[in-house]
Amino acid sequence: MNPMDRPIRCDTVPGLMNRSSLFRSPLTFTLSALLCMSTAGSAMLATPDVAVAKSKKKSAIDFDLPVQTFQLENGLNVYVVEDHSTPAFTFQLFYDVGSVDEVEGKTGLAHFFEHMMFMGSEKLGKFMIGEYTEKAGGRINAGTSYDYTVYYHEIPSNYLDMILWGESDRLANLIMEQEPFDVQRAAVISEKDRSENAPFSKAIQWEFLPDLMPESPYVHAVIGTQEDLENMTLEDATDFFSRYYSPNNAHMVFVGDVDFEEVKTKVGEYFGGIARGPDRQPTPNVKPAEERPRNKVEKVVEDEKAQQTIYLVGWRSVDEAHEDRPALDLLANILFTGDSARVPKVLTDEKQLTAGAGGTHFVFRNDGALFMQMVPAGGATSDQLKAALREEIAKVRKKGIASKELEKAIRMELMETVRTLSTNSGRASAVGMGAMFYGDPKRIISDLKRYEAVTTKDIKRVANKYLDDNWVFYELGPASSDGPTMMGPIR
Repeated sequence: MNPMDRPIRCDTVPGLMNRSSLFRSPLTFTLSALLCMSTAGSAMLATPDVAVAKSKKKSAIDFDLPVQTFQLENGLNVYVVEDHSTPAFTFQLFYDVGSVDEVEGKTGLAHFFEHMMFMGSEKLGKFMIGEYTEKAGGRINAGTSYDYTVYYHEIPSNYLDMILWGESDRLANLIMEQEPFDVQRAAVISEKDRSENAPFSKAIQWEFLPDLMPESPYVHAVIGTQEDLENMTLEDATDFFSRYYSPNNAHMVFVGDVDFEEVKTKVGEYFGGIARGPDRQPTPNVKPAEERPRNKVEKVVEDEKAQQTIYLVGWRSVDEAHEDRPALDLLANILFTGDSARVPKVLTDEKQLTAGAGGTHFVFRNDGALFMQMVPAGGATSDQLKAALREEIAKVRKKGIASKELEKAIRMELMETVRTLSTNSGRASAVGMGAMFYGDPKRIISDLKRYEAVTTKDIKRVANKYLDDNWVFYELGPASSDGPTMMGPIR
């Protein structure tokens, strides 16, 4: 299958957004599916470099992620994790650009290049980079998120030269001509039509998120607006490519059966002659967490494509680097994540108000939110669900949590880290994002120390600070039979 024909998926590549932060894959709830990258494929299993220390102390697990790194003179950063347990490796090439870097009137450009990069370069015909990898028995794809774009291969070990030859050519010599531009712009518009035909998709992307995170660079969908896609020009695309696609705005990761010295030599041969580009500018329109508006919004949204009613609830929180983020992650684990979490247990098991409930703390580079979804059962009303939810949150705000609950939440993070590091693609993704955003390729490991430092007092504090009345509560359901789709406040 041509990479451009694949549907949007984010649950098929373990590790690409593993866990609820930048290193975490959002849960497979409605909102999370729309927040994920446009990507497909499956991870290649590998032996994780994880050593478990036999000790009763709290910090009993010692993770080893042996990252070797170097930088070319043109600014390209390269990271290598050697693992010779299987004759294959994962290659991921991150560009520090996502939809947050787009300006008003020119949305969709970051995702557009996920398509355009397959349309040929000086030495590669249309889609040939994919054909080469697939003929070698490997997998290839790409993904665009709000914060970054990544291109990746999973391939047998003896194809290192081929991967570097192809990726260097499409960075240095991408064909930017009208015909391939028109083809891929039409493909993106078609993809947008398909994705927004899904139940609740439009309401979540264009209503819920802007209500949840007003005045944020994350309030337009990654794929862009219809008007902007139709008005996009070849000149727009060329300018965007020149600004963001350069060695000094890229982070290259190899995990698997490769040799560091060989990688260092060959990356230099293939990428060393590519000119440095302009320095990356900060993401526009980003306010500190304490200055971001947090408004109370309650709405009923009807959707003619919906077959059932669901409820979405969100509270604006913080970005990934904020000091409160680890405590908020753990608070979400305790309240929302998994059948044994407080809210699902009460709503589904005890009060039988929902057929399913759950949530997470999803965070971006510059913003975030606590989020949960509920599917009502037995004719449960929004008032009943709101009352039960408020009651359970009030318990944590007033009385806090038990130390055992905190320990369980920390173990959840630990096990998610283990799962991420159990695959070549998971390790590559974690290394790339940690290095790109924080200059720390082992960020996923150091995060565990941050979780261990969280106390029960921290959990109570962040619950009181963020889980207040300023929530966004949406009732999304089928359109009524007696009129057109309507939207309005919950009565």
